Amino acid sequence: MANVCDDVLHNILARLPGKTLLRFRCVSKHWNGLISDPYFMKSRSRRMILLKFTQPLVVIDDTEAVQLLHSPLEHEEEGTRVSMVGTLNGIVLLALIYCKSLHYKLVLYNPLTCASKILVVMGPPSIPYPDRQNRPYVFGFGYGATKDDLKILRLENVSYPQPVSSHYCKYDVFDLKTCSWSKRRDLAIKSDFHNVPGTFLNGFLYWLTFSSRFGILALNVKDMVFSNIKLPDEIAHVQATLLGSIGGCLCVTNKAKVGYNNRSFNLWLMKEEGSWMKAHSFTFSLETSYFFPTCILGYGQILLQSSSNQFVIYDTSDESHKTINGLPTLKGIETLSDFDITYMLYCFQDQCSIEYVESLVSPSDLCFN
Repeated sequence: MANVCDDVLHNILARLPGKTLLRFRCVSKHWNGLISDPYFMKSRSRRMILLKFTQPLVVIDDTEAVQLLHSPLEHEEEGTRVSMVGTLNGIVLLALIYCKSLHYKLVLYNPLTCASKILVVMGPPSIPYPDRQNRPYVFGFGYGATKDDLKILRLENVSYPQPVSSHYCKYDVFDLKTCSWSKRRDLAIKSDFHNVPGTFLNGFLYWLTFSSRFGILALNVKDMVFSNIKLPDEIAHVQATLLGSIGGCLCVTNKAKVGYNNRSFNLWLMKEEGSWMKAHSFTFSLETSYFFPTCILGYGQILLQSSSNQFVIYDTSDESHKTINGLPTLKGIETLSDFDITYMLYCFQDQCSIEYVESLVSPSDLCFN
């Protein structure tokens, strides 16, 4: 292909899978330069879905094919859990949780190149949390005025059953420019959190909360100002609710009625702060499997997961769905078939998958130290 012009070569390379591109960088310096060009990777804009399994990590590519990944979890101790905190420029921030000791590790990870960088290792919370099965820390990943102003928010749940007055939260910020934590502060707004990382959109981080009523805690990352947003009145149970974004709007999907056998869901869009519109209602099941949304994708699609590790992508625009084939045949995948009703409800509200765009960016490029 020595006589092929760059425009034609660019068009051919743009159609190749990511793993093939990595190999083709070794063909020549010229090919490496073309493939490594950030504008080339941006033109491909391949959106992928990273699924959370402790061992291994699994990705669904844009052709709905399933692939196993080499992950930074391969040498971690048994029982280590992983949470997908957020993503930027093809890099995913993972929070590794050591359930026995409640230690944490924050890791930047590129699923395409499998390169990773440990940001920080954290000990257990400063104040013992009464429920050790719950996670006392809730994270968020976003940026302020510019993308080089990257920050990680750490919210610490300090909530005792009795007395009620002992309920409060603390927060601090990890700045990727200085690779250091800010002073820990009390959160003035009374909130309690589930174990779901924040959703980043348009300079804000959003978390589902519950206190006197269910709602959303919003943080302006640039100004570091918190505020509360009400959920639609019809949403009465935050456990069956999942945050995401569609078309640049914050959105919420929830069960129309909480219950294991219920298969009906609503999708809400927030056009203005606190102003919600029910955009879609649907009922979904396949044979005897009950499905629970696990990730809201960016183009009006919803990733659903069953107790038997079936995955489907439901498209709200035309009410169609695509079944993800190949996952049940992969070796080493943890079975979810023994879920009880309570855990299924937690699975529904625990954002255990994340959508990202492939890139060749190194995790080290997001850090300044």
